[in-house]
Amino acid sequence: MPAPALTSRAVRFEEFGEPADVLSVSRIPMPAPGPGEVTIRLTSRPINPSDLSVVRGRYGDLPPLPATPGLEGVGEVEALGEGVGNVTIGDRVVSLGITPGTWAERMTAPAATLVPIPDGVSDDAAAQLVVNPLTAWVLVVEELDVQPGEWLLQSAAGSTLGRVVLQLAKARGFRTINIVRRPEGAQELLDLGADEVIVGGDDLPARVGEITGGVGVAKAIDAVGGPLAAAMAASLAVRGTLVTYGRLSQEPAPFDTGQQIFRGSTVRGFWLAHWFRESTPAHVQETIATMLGMMAEGVVDPPVEARYDLADIRAAVAHAERPGRAGKVLLVG
Repeated sequence: MPAPALTSRAVRFEEFGEPADVLSVSRIPMPAPGPGEVTIRLTSRPINPSDLSVVRGRYGDLPPLPATPGLEGVGEVEALGEGVGNVTIGDRVVSLGITPGTWAERMTAPAATLVPIPDGVSDDAAAQLVVNPLTAWVLVVEELDVQPGEWLLQSAAGSTLGRVVLQLAKARGFRTINIVRRPEGAQELLDLGADEVIVGGDDLPARVGEITGGVGVAKAIDAVGGPLAAAMAASLAVRGTLVTYGRLSQEPAPFDTGQQIFRGSTVRGFWLAHWFRESTPAHVQETIATMLGMMAEGVVDPPVEARYDLADIRAAVAHAERPGRAGKVLLVG
């Protein structure tokens, strides 16, 4: 009698839809690495809004179905394919998101996409390396070049990325105006080092004007879209720039084009996938090394609110979409 086939757990969905309706945990054949690939035994993966957008069929790149969600996570190399020489079995690594499917016990990934994780970086932090800390760094440093003393206006300031921006502000010396939805979140952000916190988007241009002496902000980042993004655009200084990197509201933004015409302001989008495709491998490696160094030193420490086993995927997703979280929900096991 042949030996039973080895299997491994994975979160799966066979159609796009609401996560509570379409996600389940299945046992799938144990992945085996091909030439130039490795098998990673994953230990921790975050639940990001982008992951849930994939499940709902609303993301820029959608997988063929059935599929396993997850764009980032950390784990140990368990098996090597032919020709792999840059990592060894037991190395703790992150894949740079080129191969999705991290909501599983194991996955294969091209060895060339792997980044070794230093001992000083925890699994909690390493699991979140790409989507939030790296995006925050690229937005602040490369896209907007925020200088010491300058104001940065950001929405979704209580999110993990928003909190990483506060950590970068402290390290790099720029000032932040932070928009939150709930009054109870304001004091928490002030305690974390936020310079100013605005609750809600009503009269946002006037409130930003009061803070900046009537000038407005030269630089802003938005994760919400919709009317709030339009209000942020109206809060820009002459020649100011708003970079939008998310659309949590799923609403269209009613921009006043007169702002762009008469104030010379700019509104443009950012997607980390484009940054990976357009940056040289050397630049990607240098930027990742910088971020890992800041994590190892504790300068950047993405917060975690809860951990759930893969088997509890629906409860984990419900928690991840709960308003007022103070950190990321991780899938472990």
